[in-house]
Amino acid sequence: MTRKRSRRNSDSSAFAIALNSHWGVSAAFSALIFGFAYVIAPAYAKSNAILAAMLTGLKPIILLIGGTFALIAIFNFFRQRTSSEITSTAPAHFPRKQTGFISASTEHGAAQITPKIGTQWELTASQTSPTPVVDAASVNNQPDKPAFWSLELLQQIEWKLFENLSAAYYKEMGIRAELTKLGADGGIDIKLFQDDSGAPTAIVQCKAWNSKLVGVKPIREFLGVMSHEKISKGFFMASGAYSDDAKEIAKANRITLINGMMFLAMIKLLSEDAQLRLLNLVTAGDFTTPSCPSCGIKMVRRTGKRGEFWGCQNYPKCRQMLNMKSGT
Repeated sequence: MTRKRSRRNSDSSAFAIALNSHWGVSAAFSALIFGFAYVIAPAYAKSNAILAAMLTGLKPIILLIGGTFALIAIFNFFRQRTSSEITSTAPAHFPRKQTGFISASTEHGAAQITPKIGTQWELTASQTSPTPVVDAASVNNQPDKPAFWSLELLQQIEWKLFENLSAAYYKEMGIRAELTKLGADGGIDIKLFQDDSGAPTAIVQCKAWNSKLVGVKPIREFLGVMSHEKISKGFFMASGAYSDDAKEIAKANRITLINGMMFLAMIKLLSEDAQLRLLNLVTAGDFTTPSCPSCGIKMVRRTGKRGEFWGCQNYPKCRQMLNMKSGT
């Protein structure tokens, strides 16, 4: 019984090692097993009738084990390739080590994700600057403080904290990052300084958009800002995803698109201490209730003739309102 249990534990460990290792390990195991079953063992069995009989009985089991390792190799190959596609873009734009420089010369594609609750931008007749439209679903229940980073958390963060998180990420990378002031920001949320010239070397636009794709229009507007500011590199960060047309325009104009999945992968490439600092930054208080675009304080939920909306606590001094949009 002891030997039998030991053998089972050994087999289980071999499969566990294969599942958690590079796909080449499983492929090598499979090749060795098939080589033994079809080449080595038959060569010895030719001159030994007992060995030949044993090989005939054990061959199906050996082939089953070899086939299992082959399937694990195929599974790991596609899983690891998919993972590398998500994370390979981030180190190209943002070094794994905190060297303090960013390059926008790599591919600008962004992985597609399923939109979740969050915010989007909408112009109202009474305002000249974009106004976030908040999903009502995001305020029904304030979530508990999370213990680790996830895509769900990233997409729950209100628009102002998303900007703060983005700026803090660059600082963790050793890059000087300055947030623009509240109010009309001229299409720039963050300025990046990567040399000693004192002038920004790149600009960042942040959108906590989860209920719709970031389309062509905001990318073209961002390109216009880059041209006006004479900045050759731009980073567009969204908690959601981008349309194909938006990706094409960005790719042709040195704009790096970073979607929610990519941003999450970039955060997880940081040290554990850095990840914890960013987590504490955004979850120190209420991280889902939107901030007033004019005052920066948390807004309050109110009800008017047309339904619920977010209003500034400084009303009537500040009449800023955010429309509450139900559903996704």
